[in-house]
Amino acid sequence: MIRQAAKAQGFVERELLQMDAKSDWSVLQHVGAPSLFATQKIIDLRLKTGKPGTAGAKALKEWAEAPDPSMILLVSCEKWDATSRKSKWASAMAKAGQQVDIYPIGARELPRWLEQRMRSQGLQPEPEVVALLADRLEGNLLAAKQEIDRLVVLKGGGPVSIDDVMMAVADDSRFDAFALTEHLLSGNLREGLRVAAGLKRLDCPLPLVVGALLRELKMVEAFRLAMRAGEQESTAFRRLYIWQNRQNAVRAAARRLDTRRLYQAFKQLALIDRQSKGRAAGNPWQVLDEMLMALAT
Repeated sequence: MIRQAAKAQGFVERELLQMDAKSDWSVLQHVGAPSLFATQKIIDLRLKTGKPGTAGAKALKEWAEAPDPSMILLVSCEKWDATSRKSKWASAMAKAGQQVDIYPIGARELPRWLEQRMRSQGLQPEPEVVALLADRLEGNLLAAKQEIDRLVVLKGGGPVSIDDVMMAVADDSRFDAFALTEHLLSGNLREGLRVAAGLKRLDCPLPLVVGALLRELKMVEAFRLAMRAGEQESTAFRRLYIWQNRQNAVRAAARRLDTRRLYQAFKQLALIDRQSKGRAAGNPWQVLDEMLMALAT
């Protein structure tokens, strides 16, 4: 957003620098020199550790003390601890310019972040769409951005339903793993085996598949235990974040699968995980098919 605003004000040239404490910081002075055509320039400096070292701190402090109005120095740090925040170079830059703190997006904040991001792109997501994306993207903001961009291309704006999301991500292995869990819950063996074969053909990482299946089966077991304890079904659905479109599938799976079969499935998932990492003998994809057959009947 900063780069876009700067470009609109005539800062069309951009230099990207990846720097750390061991870098040659004289390059900052070099790229900051006026160009032949005297265009306004953005220097996009990425400081991964947030610690530029002695030479870097000196260079940044000197820049802050005598900024060039034809240049924008944009410094971004992946790590920003108390030591970095209290350093002399950071204080000098904050005084000369503007400091923006961007905090990590946690699980609680992710749904709101997704909804704001989608609405800023002209999309109007149903609440269940936001819940689905938040659950499946597992905090990966880059993947979230890509999925939202894909929806914008396909939809162009307006309301977004669960069906829209599933259609948009049909070729994505992360969501193919989600499709596998849906077939597992519904007991659809034919489609489950078909999706599993597709995941194998695409060389989908098995830990991703294991994680998706484990999460769904644990949810089914939690729902079963809630029903046995006399909890209201609607209350259990809300507590376990099971949205309406999936409630029938979860309800059916909870009736079909008992504790013994779920426990056996957990053991098979653990075996698949070990096999995928070379810590156990056997074909993990074959074990996955066997597990799907056992849970579908």
